[in-house]
Amino acid sequence: MNRKLTIKGINLEGVAPFLLPLLLFWLILFVNLPDSFNQYFHTYSLGLFLLVITLYCVSFSLPGNIGAMVALGLTMALLSLSLSYMWTSGFSDNFVIGGLLPYKDGKNYYAGANLILNGLPMLNAGQATERPLFPGFLASLLWLTGQNLKISLGIIVQLVGVGVYLSAQQIRNLFGVLAASLFATLMYFYIQTFIGYTLSELLGLMAGCFGFAMILQASYRRKWVDLVLGVAVLLVGVSARAGAFLIFPMLALWIGWIFREKRSFDLKRAVYAFILILGLYFLINTVYSRLLGIPSGYSFGNFSYALYGQVRGGTGWHRAIEELGTREPTVVYRAALDFFLKHPLSLAIGFAKSYRDFFWYGDSNVFAFTGQDWHHPVNIILWLAMIFLLLNGIFQLFKGSRLNSDSLLLAGFIGVFLSIPFLPPIDGGSRFHAGTMPFFFAALVAGIRGVSRGRQDQMNGDDPLPNHLLVSRSTSLLLLAMVLLVPLLIYKFGTKPALTGVECLADEQQFIIEAHPGSYIDLIKDKSAQCGSLPQVCLDDFEDNNVELKVDDYYQKLVAFAGSNSPNFRLIPAIDLIDNEFHYFYIPLDQLPRHGASDLITGCGIEVKTRNQSIFQVKSVLSKEK
Repeated sequence: MNRKLTIKGINLEGVAPFLLPLLLFWLILFVNLPDSFNQYFHTYSLGLFLLVITLYCVSFSLPGNIGAMVALGLTMALLSLSLSYMWTSGFSDNFVIGGLLPYKDGKNYYAGANLILNGLPMLNAGQATERPLFPGFLASLLWLTGQNLKISLGIIVQLVGVGVYLSAQQIRNLFGVLAASLFATLMYFYIQTFIGYTLSELLGLMAGCFGFAMILQASYRRKWVDLVLGVAVLLVGVSARAGAFLIFPMLALWIGWIFREKRSFDLKRAVYAFILILGLYFLINTVYSRLLGIPSGYSFGNFSYALYGQVRGGTGWHRAIEELGTREPTVVYRAALDFFLKHPLSLAIGFAKSYRDFFWYGDSNVFAFTGQDWHHPVNIILWLAMIFLLLNGIFQLFKGSRLNSDSLLLAGFIGVFLSIPFLPPIDGGSRFHAGTMPFFFAALVAGIRGVSRGRQDQMNGDDPLPNHLLVSRSTSLLLLAMVLLVPLLIYKFGTKPALTGVECLADEQQFIIEAHPGSYIDLIKDKSAQCGSLPQVCLDDFEDNNVELKVDDYYQKLVAFAGSNSPNFRLIPAIDLIDNEFHYFYIPLDQLPRHGASDLITGCGIEVKTRNQSIFQVKSVLSKEK
């Protein structure tokens, strides 16, 4: 007799194969593959595009659990190889230092997470104050991992990969192997540019994928519980990286369409859905911020700059700061309204530029292959092919709009399309759309649906791998808890450790920080020493793979500190627990305490200001265990 091994209804034979790809992800990260090999998977190239889509075609063609394991394994391998490059190359740019430490925007989110861990409100933390969902999520992961930033970032990338896989499987069930393969490939190259960074786009992508998978499954199962859960998770994704909010009115209209009875449209249910969405929005974006101690008026304050740039004819967010000399949102909104009343046509010009930049061939385009090596004829052909597929996909969705899934994807695309002018690519390319990219790419691949499968599965609501629904539900619930509940508990019960004063020289000041494994880098000058894998970063790699070294005085200062007569040093991004200010602490390795890296470190030093950051140059150290 052939019995299935189950526990409380869970088919263990179906779940067990999925553990291997998750383990593969960490195995690749910790075998220290050469960065010269990993680099191939960290940037777009035509060869990699063809390789990825071919491998996905093979993976999604395999049946049952084998196919699921191979497809998930491929996703895990691609993402881990890209992350491995960051961890072995010492790569540095505007968002990351040495392949690990958050910088500029990422630094603000990391500082916000550390404030939450110490029970402190996220004030004066830049983007963290304006968009607190990602700092809260990061605080939850840091709390679970013993404040190990490296492991926390690995978990984030892995969860993004699981979300991509689950959403791609839904596309496979509906439209077939080729559509799913192209969808997964496009999602991979969109994600590739964010891997290894401490940025809110990653939570947006992750939650967007989980929400997409749940809502799509609810479209043919007609389960209100799954639908509400999917909408809540999607709202987290679009709020974490403020994005295409106009997708939600379209979803409310879609709900009135698919849950109609005998009428052609159920207005009452659409209104109820819209009220529910407004309630969830209020809880996620207003109540949550207040519970974290953030005053009113901070959330999405930077939208005022984008709007001002649009009414000025699409000049970008920086125009407001240049012309008005302020970062006060109310002042910017008032100035935008005054200019619009005098020059209404200018806003239309700004909107038109946004659509041009989003779809036309160039650096701000939504497709990865229109950036680097844009002049390559094959990349131009790929871009034209994607535009053709998108137009054909929209046409096919219109034709099939009586079907629940087709009408959902059509509504989602319209919501994204209408949001483009309010998320101008000139301000950040397509990264504003992180939470809704699954809907955009799903509309694109809808025109190449397979004839051998998809429709029957769609109409019957059958999933060849039923555990996908269980995984989608459980990960969505877990994600909501990690984003919305756990950070509030950490903030409420988190306390700063007891502080002890020390005597410093007249020109020095005391500092007290917490240092944790996986949350710092050691810059090593001698390549014969063990370096090249975090936390040890070779100084040569740090300089060679630093794309901002020539223009950023912060990096120039670090390299100057590491002069020929200076010892190797540790760089720790941390909150000074004395004044709650964030600094990068520069500590020579020979001054570090020997008895533990998780202790409180206190000592004396001097603050060195650079144009955008603060380096605290440590002169003396003593350590005290917590």
